[in-house]
Amino acid sequence: MSLGDLFTAPDWGTVPDWLAAIGTVSAVVLALSLARRDSKRLETERKEAVADRELFRQQQVAETEARKRSLAAKVSLVAKRTTLSLQPGAGVPRQLVDWSVHNNGDEPISMVSIVQRLRPEAPGADKAATEMCHTWPMIEPGGTREWRTDVYRDPQDFEYQREVQFTDGTGQRWQRKEFGALRTIEPGDDEALKFMMFPA
Repeated sequence: MSLGDLFTAPDWGTVPDWLAAIGTVSAVVLALSLARRDSKRLETERKEAVADRELFRQQQVAETEARKRSLAAKVSLVAKRTTLSLQPGAGVPRQLVDWSVHNNGDEPISMVSIVQRLRPEAPGADKAATEMCHTWPMIEPGGTREWRTDVYRDPQDFEYQREVQFTDGTGQRWQRKEFGALRTIEPGDDEALKFMMFPA
């Protein structure tokens, strides 16, 4: 093959054909590159949107829980103990407990029960029954309920702790101790009260 044959055969096309081919290949490469970049950007935006929705959901849950706790914190319990003195030789002095439950929140509370039980460290506490002293169906916002119970028991009164359990408007059950401790209480909790509903 001579040098002349190299330039005459085969037909390599014209310069514009080459430029067009290069341009086509470049366009395809650019299009694929842009598509890949856009795909990565869309995936990143999707993940950010999912993360934003989850963060918003967590914030909503936290705000709801904070609001519920704020309302529950406005329920107070006072259990005032009084010893009635008897005539000498008349026996053990009679002790009374005057209960007062106040709902200072702006929503009603329901199934409000005043409770007393032996302190965990008191002798026999593991076998002693929890005593539900009284239950009110509901206490309206700003309302107060009062009740009086007698203390007829051998252990000293200071060995007992008192509390109120109630349900807020969302169905969450709460426990407020006599000296202020507040916590949510679930049905399976050891200190949850067992209610039995009878048909009307």
